[in-house]
Amino acid sequence: MTGVASSFQKQSEDFLCPICFDVIEEAMMTRCGHTFCNRCIVQSIQLNGRCPKCSRALDEDSIYPNFLLNELVTKHRRARRTPAQLSRLEPAELKEYLVSETAELGLPNVNLMLELLQTRRRALEADSQRTQNVLLREFLTTLRRQREEMLQQLQRELQVIDTDQKRVEQALDGERRGAAGGGDGAAAGDAAGVPCVPSMEAERGALPTESVSPDVAGPVAVSDGEVPEGFNVVRGAVPQTPDSDALARRRRQVHSHFDDLVKCYFSLRPRAVHRGAGGEEGDACPLDSFSDALSRLTRYSGMRPLASLNYSSDLVAGASIVSSIEFDKDKEMFAIAGVTKKIKIYDYGFVVRNAIDIHYPTLEMACTSKISCVAWNGYHKSVLASSDYEGAITIWDTATGQKRHVYQEHEKRCWSVDFNLVDTNLIASGSDDFTVKLWAANASHSILSLEAKVNVCCVKFNPSSRFQLAFGSADHNVHYYDLRNTKQPLQVFKGHQKAVSYVKFVSDTDLVSASTDSQLKLWSVTSPTCLRSFHGHVNEKNFVGLATDGTYVACGSENNSLYVYYKGLSQSVLSYKFEPPRSLLEKERADDGNQFVSAVCCKSGSSVLVAANSQGTIKVLELY
Repeated sequence: MTGVASSFQKQSEDFLCPICFDVIEEAMMTRCGHTFCNRCIVQSIQLNGRCPKCSRALDEDSIYPNFLLNELVTKHRRARRTPAQLSRLEPAELKEYLVSETAELGLPNVNLMLELLQTRRRALEADSQRTQNVLLREFLTTLRRQREEMLQQLQRELQVIDTDQKRVEQALDGERRGAAGGGDGAAAGDAAGVPCVPSMEAERGALPTESVSPDVAGPVAVSDGEVPEGFNVVRGAVPQTPDSDALARRRRQVHSHFDDLVKCYFSLRPRAVHRGAGGEEGDACPLDSFSDALSRLTRYSGMRPLASLNYSSDLVAGASIVSSIEFDKDKEMFAIAGVTKKIKIYDYGFVVRNAIDIHYPTLEMACTSKISCVAWNGYHKSVLASSDYEGAITIWDTATGQKRHVYQEHEKRCWSVDFNLVDTNLIASGSDDFTVKLWAANASHSILSLEAKVNVCCVKFNPSSRFQLAFGSADHNVHYYDLRNTKQPLQVFKGHQKAVSYVKFVSDTDLVSASTDSQLKLWSVTSPTCLRSFHGHVNEKNFVGLATDGTYVACGSENNSLYVYYKGLSQSVLSYKFEPPRSLLEKERADDGNQFVSAVCCKSGSSVLVAANSQGTIKVLELY
């Protein structure tokens, strides 16, 4: 170590604070002659009231600024500044530093310094330009690699599209040859191994009402004993050509859902796209799934009312929210229940045959509390269960209108009740008391209680299992349990942002959930990953109803509309707007914006829905 360096280090030690052992900041001197940092000596006086060096009694009035030492420390700091420290100085501070440090330099030294600075500037500019070019090269390389991958993906997708397009063209050529040759051409096409892609014409033949424009359709031909059932209604013969109104209407629907259909198409062909080949091994007709999705998307063009009912019997329309609508096992009767504390049962056939929109229930049962849900027994036609706002589960005999059993173990409002379809003596219920309870028709008390730890908003048995059950709750999740082992759920489906209000099984392996986050989500019981999210309806605070027939999913909305989704696409395919409420004492009432569709039910095996809104208006709707 040189003498200069040793002297500089000793000088640095002279400027250290005896308390923090760092260079003194805001030097303060005591009456006893010792110097410290202002912050250090003040804290020391506050703690023990003595000088840290000599232990003399001190207070804050007995310390003074050491101006000379402060100037020396400032000069010392400037002298020991490193290049990194200089680079962090503000322009004004740097200018002051340079002026002070170069004040004694002569002209030769200044010229030398300028020459060195110019050389350094050129080096810095060259280095900056090189860095910029390196970054630009890396960006372009990455962009090219991404675009090459996209191009390869597009080329693979084009190969799949070309192969599928050839299949469709071959199928259409076979149909034309068959039509020209009395069917021989079609047989020849099948013999040659042409995939059997369903045609629009063949599909319209199977569904006769699709090609009938609502504006030109004739009256419905229904005998006295028949009930209109969607496509089962027989209409007059209408010429069907590829350029018919029905085909034009279906084209419009395809274009309006084109992006969604593209996602559906490639999601059904992932292996073919990955390999870049048009076909998949072991799959003789790879377009069947997508062709079915396309058919179901364009099958219906709207919803028309077959009948209208009113849940409230008051002359003046008021708030009479319908909470639940359910068909019995034979789809002949449907029950309506809600906040008016009444369960009304209607004969579906009589309702749709009656031309007058004043319908009387075949049976009306009064409850002691607002009803949240009703469910029919899947075996005993006259057995109906209801849950209410007091937490009671009631089993009704609809043949007599009397109560069979009343279970009152829930401590708070019970939102949902459901019969098991395999063991029809089992009943499940979910409540705000954080429990799911299992009941048996021949037992006086619950036989199982599942602790959910949060409010349970809905509960539903798997239609093919005695033991598997799903429930939605206020923790934003759907929980799927095997009741033989309640310690651990089979699956927890996470993805909703708010409470899950409804759970329905689309099939034995798939279920759909609704939430107040304005989304429906499709799940598989074998995987916790969401298969698809459905968007379009509005649902932020109310229970708006959910129903499915296994292919379509219907739900209510807080814009007083009913929405229908196809399970293979994310966007709604149909919607129906409820009219503003009316009463017998007023011609019309404006929509106040607070009405919502509160309940919906599918009549399985048909194209009929029953939906109700928060004003108690019930619509029997047919998809056409």
